[in-house]
Amino acid sequence: MSTDHRALAVATFNRCWDLLETASPTVEHHTELLTVAFTSRYHWLEAGELQQWILSDWMVARAAGAAGLGDLAIRFALRAQAGLSPDLPDWLVASVAEGVARAYSDAGHEAETIEWVAKAQSLVAAIEGDEDRALIASQLDEVIAR
Repeated sequence: MSTDHRALAVATFNRCWDLLETASPTVEHHTELLTVAFTSRYHWLEAGELQQWILSDWMVARAAGAAGLGDLAIRFALRAQAGLSPDLPDWLVASVAEGVARAYSDAGHEAETIEWVAKAQSLVAAIEGDEDRALIASQLDEVIAR
């Protein structure tokens, strides 16, 4: 029996979104969120390419921040940032900047948060696709509203 890494990566990535949208998260909720984020990352490393690897690090950062693990969030957000290359989509570059800003915010690093929010705002404004721009802008607005 072979493992369908891609299907597992997608399913666990989507589960992360479900868990992130929970209104009143508990410690158990955060434990599951981190577990599925790392599981998704593992399967994307097996089945994905650069874009999916970056997104999986971005999701681990997002999950870690939600769980109150700011230093871990920064580590994985910066991993995602370091993986960027010039040929990647504009929305991904902006999303990663939003993720770095969010991670710094989650860790309570005000100066870095302000710096990365400004970078992300510039990158969001440059996104060509209206839907992509609106989505990443809404995620960045969450960071700004804190």
